[in-house]
Amino acid sequence: MKSKRILLLAELALIVAGVFVFRSLWMLLDSLVFMHTLPALWLSLVGGSLITVWALHYICQYDGK
Repeated sequence: MKSKRILLLAELALIVAGVFVFRSLWMLLDSLVFMHTLPALWLSLVGGSLITVWALHYICQYDGK
């Protein structure tokens, strides 16, 4: 019973830590002047889209096995 509580606490800590990491990365990228240019925004959009499609494709393949 105690190990399940610790696992739940660890999962909650991971979620909260992920929020802090996401916010920090967002703020760091926002502080770069380059990231406010049109090419950087397109690069972010295309790169993020490609990574998303790859990850979803991999997850769907793995889930089907």
